[in-house]
Amino acid sequence: MYLLQRLDAELDELREMRGDLPETVNQMEEQLHFIEQRIEECDTALKKGRTERALKEQESLVLIEKIEKYRGQQLEVQNNREYDALTREMEVAENTITTYEAEIEAYVEQSEKLNETKVEFAKQLETLDGELKEKREELREILASTGKEERELAKRREAVIKEIDADALNMYQRIRDAKNGKAVAPIRRESCSGCYNIVPPQRILEIKKNDRLFICEHCGRILVSEEIAQETKR
Repeated sequence: MYLLQRLDAELDELREMRGDLPETVNQMEEQLHFIEQRIEECDTALKKGRTERALKEQESLVLIEKIEKYRGQQLEVQNNREYDALTREMEVAENTITTYEAEIEAYVEQSEKLNETKVEFAKQLETLDGELKEKREELREILASTGKEERELAKRREAVIKEIDADALNMYQRIRDAKNGKAVAPIRRESCSGCYNIVPPQRILEIKKNDRLFICEHCGRILVSEEIAQETKR
């Protein structure tokens, strides 16, 4: 069990070297993706606006032609009823053109805002991309220097776990989680090295047999004899 504790401690030390870099890189990648999506949304909205604006402009030209046509027809009508009907058609066309002009103006204003937003997102993207490249390189260097050792330790840990009873392993993990990673405490100078409380001589003799687990009555860590700890270090 103490060997497992030592392997976990070494793995913890290697992982501490990475710190929060992996999580930082993940968060920055998510933020980068978010900004890219916002830029894509701006492009989509701008494209849609250009299409709608072009359509309204084309329809306005068609209506202008109709108005000119109606004016010409008014010169040829034979009665007031036909004249008034053409006048109403012209008014409808003019009102529609006015509506289109307002919509076109709105498209122009929206496009200006979207372009400003897109420029701002592009600046953020450039800055974030540069920072992300630095963080990725920093993480890559750490992984390159510790990756092999971490893989070897993990492999040894897997081999050790196979030799440990499932209940004992679960107990070890619970204590490790509760005690900041330190689940096993060797006895040193007749005391628990985890909390420095005295361990009775009879209990020390029982622990030396190494045939079952003993828990410190004070700190709750798994106790092992100093001899076992020394042998494990070899």
